[in-house]
Amino acid sequence: MFALDDTQKDIIRTYPVDGGLDRFYKSYFEFVSKSSSNPSFNDIASSAITDRGPQRLIKTLLNALQGLDAADELPSYNRSSRKSLFDDLYILLGRFPQQLNIEAVGILLEHVVEHPDDEESIWSAVYGLFHEDRVPPTIPPQMKNFSPTSREHFLRDIYKDWNRDFFNDALIGLQQQMRGCINGAPEYYAKTLVFVQSSGVGKSRLADSFGRICPMISFVLRGEGDGYPPPDHQVRNFMCQAVPNMVRKVATVSPLKKGGPGAREFSERRLASIWNHCLAFAILEASINSCESRVLSLIPACSDSIVNDWVMEQNRAEISLEDLALLIYDEMKLVSNTADPRSLRRISFCDKVVEEADQIALRLAKDEEWRHLFNDERDSAFRAAIENSGHMKALHLVIENLMGNLGKRWRKDRDDNYLLTFVFDEASSLFYTNGSSGSDSGRYIALNRIISCLRKFPVWFFFLSTESKVEKILPPGAPRPADEDYRPTSANKNSARMAFGPGLSEKLRVLPPFVAFPLDVEDRRNMRDPVNRKAELVKSMVEFSEPKHMAMFGRCLWGIYSIADQMYDVAKLKVIGGSDVYNPNNNHHAFAVLSFRLALDPCLESTISLPLLRTAVGSFMRIVISMDQRTGFLHTTTPSEPILAYAAMRHLCSRAGNWLLSIDTFSRELLQQGLIEKGLKGELFSRLLLILAHDSLRGALDLETMPTFTVKDLLLALYASDHHISIQKIDTEILQAQMNFTHFATTDQDLLPGDPTLSLCHDLLRRCAALQLSHGNPAFDQLIPIYFGQDKEPFDRSKCGVIVIQNKNKGAATTPDYVFGEQFSKVSPSATRQAGKANNQTSIRQKVQYAFREMDCPILFLLFDLGTEPGNSPPVQVSCSTDSSHPPVWAIHSRGHTEAVFGCLETMGVESVVETFFAASVVEKRGIYHEIARRNLVFNYMTQSSRYASPKADGSEYVEDLDGWRQDSNNDGKDIEETQDSREDTPMIDA
Repeated sequence: MFALDDTQKDIIRTYPVDGGLDRFYKSYFEFVSKSSSNPSFNDIASSAITDRGPQRLIKTLLNALQGLDAADELPSYNRSSRKSLFDDLYILLGRFPQQLNIEAVGILLEHVVEHPDDEESIWSAVYGLFHEDRVPPTIPPQMKNFSPTSREHFLRDIYKDWNRDFFNDALIGLQQQMRGCINGAPEYYAKTLVFVQSSGVGKSRLADSFGRICPMISFVLRGEGDGYPPPDHQVRNFMCQAVPNMVRKVATVSPLKKGGPGAREFSERRLASIWNHCLAFAILEASINSCESRVLSLIPACSDSIVNDWVMEQNRAEISLEDLALLIYDEMKLVSNTADPRSLRRISFCDKVVEEADQIALRLAKDEEWRHLFNDERDSAFRAAIENSGHMKALHLVIENLMGNLGKRWRKDRDDNYLLTFVFDEASSLFYTNGSSGSDSGRYIALNRIISCLRKFPVWFFFLSTESKVEKILPPGAPRPADEDYRPTSANKNSARMAFGPGLSEKLRVLPPFVAFPLDVEDRRNMRDPVNRKAELVKSMVEFSEPKHMAMFGRCLWGIYSIADQMYDVAKLKVIGGSDVYNPNNNHHAFAVLSFRLALDPCLESTISLPLLRTAVGSFMRIVISMDQRTGFLHTTTPSEPILAYAAMRHLCSRAGNWLLSIDTFSRELLQQGLIEKGLKGELFSRLLLILAHDSLRGALDLETMPTFTVKDLLLALYASDHHISIQKIDTEILQAQMNFTHFATTDQDLLPGDPTLSLCHDLLRRCAALQLSHGNPAFDQLIPIYFGQDKEPFDRSKCGVIVIQNKNKGAATTPDYVFGEQFSKVSPSATRQAGKANNQTSIRQKVQYAFREMDCPILFLLFDLGTEPGNSPPVQVSCSTDSSHPPVWAIHSRGHTEAVFGCLETMGVESVVETFFAASVVEKRGIYHEIARRNLVFNYMTQSSRYASPKADGSEYVEDLDGWRQDSNNDGKDIEETQDSREDTPMIDA
């Protein structure tokens, strides 16, 4: 067994399992009950090498352990280069089951099952999985090492992109948020904004651009690596240093609890608090007040005396605050495309700041008056003591003098409430002490506490991070009760933010995070410029699949790369969190790659989806739309991003079986657990079918460009070969139309009739996307744009067309005739009755809101009756509208959801798991009792006949008295007629 040290034992006691393994225990006892024999723990571990049952069981255990808070806090095995035991387990799962150690897994199973209350022995067994004598050393996930030539290209490209004009949308939003978020009640905790967003959206670039309009002191705290901008490693090493022995000697003994119960624990907590606050106070004071005049007059972070001298000297020239900021910016900006492009003055500035900060921190640690500030551990006692201390009052005097001089500068907008800004880039580095992989938020909390004492000054603080530490960098205002156990000590517990003084609220509020980073920057830039817009609008279809064009969409990261292969390699790494190899058994990997193809959304009603979302944002490129400050809940989305969709396709198609295992993992661990929004009528399953058909057509093509394909290509890939003769009876004009979709995007708005929908189709083609329509769309669920022109000629928007899809999951089939409200003639297989039966309503194509009324090209309609069996009807029926006054609508009506209908399931080898996916992806049908409750939402029913419907005696459904209301209504029943079709498209929750 692995020997745990005292620190590890403390972490295990601090972060108990508390039911985190319940899912494993359920799986284990189900597994044992189904076994014909009574397998030993070693038997289970041994059979996991080849047997999927034991594989799933052990993988469930490892995933559950990885998801526990203790795994994120415990140090990595043997102080490896990884940050925590979470990362060790992540690597092991990525190589599962190839590097499975049978003996170690058997020991782990025994302790988890036989000794569930002995948590120390369980974690000791977890560490045993990584013993050097048993498991070969592994390399943590990291960015691919590019050749020297490629690296030169990368440095050149990123330096060039960094110095181009900044796209100002985010800057405008940042300024507006800064103006608005401190003007309301109640009192705020600090002038601090946390930039919360996933990688590559321009967080660092926004902060850098803000330095052009406001004097700025910025520190990049990232570790060594390929990140950009490069790190100020001197500052990071200072802020992340462990407690020096000298400080430990003078500060360890507690004057209040010496020799009393818990004296040792209190002394350790107090020591950590003292040192964390020494570091925070010192870096702020040194940045403002500790550099020599001849250096600080040229750099953006200046001491009080030198800033004042410099500012007062500039007074004679009547320089504005913005001009002053720009002078500072020019001296601090990156100067070359080398490995370390920092200017010599910036490097010197960091050296000087750290040199003085070291002295300040040690001076504070030796100061008995300072140490006494941390004797009281009650809520907000530290902040109250610091705020009233002589140390803080002295710092206030320094800042007041500086603010007085800066405040005299002319400003474009006097409403702007900033004169100086601090930036801490890659702030999550503060959670890690030098030489240790354990995570501790105490240093970050101390820095925020000192910053809070400066909130009366027009000094702002920006915290940036790409790591998945959202819950620590920006903890919720009202954490769930269990969160109180996460940071239980005064050394690392978040501030209670109590307010002091008359008229103040009980708790100070934290300012909302800044998430407003626009995507599609290059596309927006081009389309806002009249000249560039004309060029973009006539690009041909084949150009839409070129790397340079696809890089315009999504995050600005892709626009950096001039070498397409390098961009694709980075995208492949980014989309799976930096791993070298895609692991379809890993639920985070599967969620990430399928999200960028299928447009997955988490179930907002499921609180257990929050850890999945945090990880997806921090490591797997998901985008934050908003954040609930009170609960910490994230509203996120998977953006329509052609580069990442292509990277995800390459992962899924790179190895035989990747699609199969990905669907299996996704179905069992996400869909069945209620973590994913499923849609109402089988929309998710429908999107899967269409993407599978696409990939069966393209395979594992490793191409820089993705050529267009025809509607015929897609249909023959989608449907089984038994139905190909019928499909080829469709109008050749439709079959030869061009397509290029690689992924689905989403909308919550209804389509608009006429020109807006033509423009929408054009923009979807431009980004190689299909569209999941809003749930309220009256007739269709998905839209795939197609093009009837030549793919190499200038684009002609009038030649845009559509494939529209409707999904049904009811026991009884519907027909195209009923959906459109007009007759369709059956083409193949032929039938005695050539025309179907239309419903009694007006054809949807005659209604004002019909989206395609100005579309002259024929339309292809796919009707997926997923929940029905063909019976006497053909599994696939091709038909065509008979109304000659409109462009023809060709329809393919399929019944069923198996490989007998959809040949792509067999082609991609997923037919064995598709039934599980289908069952999990469909919303459970509910009885009349649920509909009775829902009908208390009276005005969800928009006609009188629907509001006063009656349930059938057998409880099968609600019935409207349509004839009676037509006779009694004074509007000739028009409201009834207009909405009859919506009843057909309402999800079948009452049957």
